[in-house]
Amino acid sequence: MHPISALQSLDSLPREPVATEQDTGETAGPRQAETASLRRIASRIARLGGWRVDLHPTRLSWSAETAEIHEEPPDFSPDADKALSYYTAEHQPVIRKAFADCVERGRPFDEVLELVTAKGNRLWVRSIGEAVRDDAGAIVAVEGAFQNISHLVAMRHDADALSRRLRQTLESISDAFFLLDKDWRFSFLNGEAQMLLGRRHQDLEGRTIWDEFPQTVGSMFETSYRRAMADDRSVRFQEYFPPLAKWFDVDAHPTPEGLAVYFRDISRRKRAEEDVRVSNERFLLVAQATNDVIWDWDLVGDNLWWNDNLRTLFGHDPASIEPGPESWTTRIHPEDVGRVLDSIQTVIHGTERTWVSEYRFLHRDGHALSVVDRGFVIRDGNGKAIRMVGSMLDVSRQRELEDRLRQAQKLEAVGQLTGGVAHDFNNLLTVILGNAELLAEDQANRHQTRALAEMILTAAQRGADLTSRLLAFARKQPLQPQVVDLSTLIASMEALFHRTLGEHIEINIVRPTGLWMTEVDPTQLETAVLNLAINARDAMRECGRMTIELANATIDSNQAAIIGDMTPGDYVVLTVTDTGAGIAPEVLPHVFEPFFTTKEVGKGSGLGLSMVYGFVRQSGGHVRLNSTLGQGTSVRLCFQRSFEQPPSIPEGVRPRRVRGGSEVILVVEDDALVRHHVTGLLEDLGYSVLQAAAGHQALHMLVTNSAITLLFTDIVMPGGMSGEELAKQAIAIRPGLKVLFTSGYAENALVHEGRLDQGIHLLGKPYSRDELADMVRTVLD
Repeated sequence: MHPISALQSLDSLPREPVATEQDTGETAGPRQAETASLRRIASRIARLGGWRVDLHPTRLSWSAETAEIHEEPPDFSPDADKALSYYTAEHQPVIRKAFADCVERGRPFDEVLELVTAKGNRLWVRSIGEAVRDDAGAIVAVEGAFQNISHLVAMRHDADALSRRLRQTLESISDAFFLLDKDWRFSFLNGEAQMLLGRRHQDLEGRTIWDEFPQTVGSMFETSYRRAMADDRSVRFQEYFPPLAKWFDVDAHPTPEGLAVYFRDISRRKRAEEDVRVSNERFLLVAQATNDVIWDWDLVGDNLWWNDNLRTLFGHDPASIEPGPESWTTRIHPEDVGRVLDSIQTVIHGTERTWVSEYRFLHRDGHALSVVDRGFVIRDGNGKAIRMVGSMLDVSRQRELEDRLRQAQKLEAVGQLTGGVAHDFNNLLTVILGNAELLAEDQANRHQTRALAEMILTAAQRGADLTSRLLAFARKQPLQPQVVDLSTLIASMEALFHRTLGEHIEINIVRPTGLWMTEVDPTQLETAVLNLAINARDAMRECGRMTIELANATIDSNQAAIIGDMTPGDYVVLTVTDTGAGIAPEVLPHVFEPFFTTKEVGKGSGLGLSMVYGFVRQSGGHVRLNSTLGQGTSVRLCFQRSFEQPPSIPEGVRPRRVRGGSEVILVVEDDALVRHHVTGLLEDLGYSVLQAAAGHQALHMLVTNSAITLLFTDIVMPGGMSGEELAKQAIAIRPGLKVLFTSGYAENALVHEGRLDQGIHLLGKPYSRDELADMVRTVLD
């Protein structure tokens, strides 16, 4: 009977169960039962089942494992059509032919096929079959195994994909690359290696490097490769290979399988070094033909050569000046010499090839000229600078014209700034002086006096706020950054947003989990975000929605290049979006300018966005503003990620404000009014206060009075001793002395790039009594 016919006839026959030991009446012993149990366990773990087709009469039987693979009941045995229907259409012909060959010729088969189970799942299976013969040698049945190998197929696909990616990576690198096994046979070459060696990978793989490139035997190539393999360490060398007429820079790295070799053609570089030698012969000719001052500095011999233009442009005769670099350094303007020498030494001792600096150079008659100096560094094979050649160009006339233009622009900007400040401050002074006069005339009316005092206080606070915003725009506000969780900070401001924006504005805050930390001044950030919220409110007259969204973002080099002034890296992004009127395109370029505002007179100073911009940039961050008329505005603040964690407050501990104390404080302030004012505030808080008007007087008091606990000093003082110098000498006299600085201006020795030096406590002027009390207790405690 034809094997396929035999399978198809199964559905016309009654299905009979597979015989078991109970059916035959045989009793399995303990050993047989144990063996059968182990076999079942192994079959289940290996996902392996059995099957049998008897041909006379025709009968198909599955084991329980085979039925399970097909996701059928354990006792299920299908008819022929059903058995074939599990296989996918493209694999049914394969199994039919394999089975037919086994029935007719006794040829065993082992096929990997895909099928669809009774529950619709696609599986890869391995079907194995062989013929069963009777005593006369006739084929009476076909039986075999059936295994679910989907996981193995998936692993093979993953391995193939990994191999493809690895090959693609090796093919995409710019270096040539090949692999040698431990018997020095090529096992892989990328395209660049084939191109540089002039050989195809089919001709080299499986062959030894010494046979295919006999010229390497006895050369540095063989010596270095064998040393790398023997010592199990990487080697790098440069060598010329005559058969290819090329210089190679080679890196060889031992691997468990052999040796990985990266190499690149440096013939052009070697030729360039030879060209330098030839260029030196042309150098003198070029130096004579140019109008610039040309110089040649031998860094090994420390000799400096000048062309004759040194005399033409600057009046110095090259033949009569010093032979070394002092011929240059002694003629740099004294105020510029330190900066210029630092910059050129950095280049010489680094890896850069070029140096550029602009400075003032002294003419022989004593007047200074502005020059742009450019130098090119020549290095030896080890990267050490051995020579430097360059040209000096007189740009005095050009800089004079630029200074005139810059001065005109500066005057225009100062005029705009002064006008804006004068307008706001004159308003403030009007309130302050007017109420002061009323207070002087009517001191008996306490209620009126209190109201007038509150008006003065409000006006003064507005003045302080305006000054703070100006400093923030100028990036001179002293920042006190700390590691901050912006998610927690914004959440703490939600109630403030609702009070500030009003009920007609819907507020959405999006705070994702896993937000990164950032290092920023939290107080200044709160002020910046509140400014953005107020701008959003003013842009939505009737009603609207403001959204504050926090997110993590990684900026790659391409994105950073597009943005223009942002470095690649990880950032925490805070975005404030409103659904307001939007900003006109012609207005957008000016939104960060100080005193620029589209609001009505008296509705804003124009410093809100300026302050935000200055603060974010001073914090090392980035600001982006996008707006569409009629749709709204989005302001995105990006702060660099911090990998530190914010300080935690132990559970149950609440920070408490201590209003005063009984310690002895030395107040050092040259302004008598300020000194008496702060003394009175501190004495009202319970402290014992000593006063000094200058640093030397304060030092004397520290020596004679051991009870002084805190030095509270202004930074900028007359008399030759600043607050910083006073503090240093005071601590030397009294180790452990607490120091609190105060200043009304951020530009001082304790503030660098807008940030206080580590461990410094500074109370900025003007300050309130509460701020003074809190800071004093913070330093003392």
